[in-house]
Amino acid sequence: MKPVTVTTKEVESTFDYAKYLSECKTKSGVIRKLTEEGKTRSEVAKLMGIRYQHVRNVLITPIKKAK
Repeated sequence: MKPVTVTTKEVESTFDYAKYLSECKTKSGVIRKLTEEGKTRSEVAKLMGIRYQHVRNVLITPIKKAK
């Protein structure tokens, strides 16, 4: 059986950014949620159309507590 390959465009078309944004409220929240779901930094960057460095910065910066 031949392995199935999925292109980046196909993955991006199935990603519902609005759904995640409504749940998380911020782009950083979406990044954290996707990472919790097991996505790599590269995958998150490609899905969201942002740079890898942005994803990395969000993940290494501690979350500020609300006052």
